[in-house]
Amino acid sequence: MTPQHSGRNRSDRTTNRASRRRAQLVFGALLAVGLSVSACADGEAPAPASAPAATVVSEPEGAVVEIDLDEYTVHMDAVLPAGEVTLKLANRGFEEHNLLFVVTESDSTIWEIEGRMAPGERRSVTLQLEPGAYRAVCDFSGHEDRGMLVSFYVRETTPGEDGSGL
Repeated sequence: MTPQHSGRNRSDRTTNRASRRRAQLVFGALLAVGLSVSACADGEAPAPASAPAATVVSEPEGAVVEIDLDEYTVHMDAVLPAGEVTLKLANRGFEEHNLLFVVTESDSTIWEIEGRMAPGERRSVTLQLEPGAYRAVCDFSGHEDRGMLVSFYVRETTPGEDGSGL
């Protein structure tokens, strides 16, 4: 007995799958529109949709400072501007890290990242910094004892000062 072929080749099956997927997407879109219209039929505006998982954020008004965390080093500028600062944090290492800012004079923590950062993770955090001397420290799992800290200063800037020295 020889196998019988339906006369359809692999290309036909791929085309049919793509057609079914398109139909599912169109049906989903129509269903969403239909639900919105039916919600409006009661004379009430539809409830706002929940925010998407990722949203576009406008550029911060203050300074932007990049901080890279790697095994037992914190890479960042030695002088940061006072006021609103957005920290762009990146864990470039293969271990988890955290970060906190400590006032040198009082040894008090003024800010700490929420949770630990996984390898490869990036985060942005905006905060207000007062002038003074600080330390940036990763105190997770003995990293501070291995040298994962750096001193830095926060200084007032004058209008037009961009740090370029011009």
